[in-house]
Amino acid sequence: MVAISRAVILLGTAALSGIAMADNCKTGLFYCGKGLLNKGNYYTQIVDALNGATPPQPTDTTHVRESLFYCVGGPNGDITFQTFCSGGCKDGGSGKSDHC
Repeated sequence: MVAISRAVILLGTAALSGIAMADNCKTGLFYCGKGLLNKGNYYTQIVDALNGATPPQPTDTTHVRESLFYCVGGPNGDITFQTFCSGGCKDGGSGKSDHC
C-alpha cells in the first residue's frame, strides 16, 4: 500500500513538472507558429486562431508552423493570427518578435 502511494505521488509530481515546463508567449511580441509549438502546448490555440481569422486560414501543417501570431497575453497566453509567411517565418531571437 505504501509503495503504491509513493508511486502515485511520483507520477503526480512528474506530470506537474511537465506542465510547469510549458511557457506562455510574451505579451506584445509576434511569434511564428513553430516557435509557439516549441514554447508550449499551443497547437489548439493556433488552429483556433487560424479558423477565427478573417478570412479563415487553412490549418494544414505549413500554415500552423509558418504563420505569424501576435501574443495578446493573459493567463493562457492568448494569440491572434497576423499573416501567413509564404516565404517562411523567421525566428527573431530571444525577447524579440519573429517575422516573415
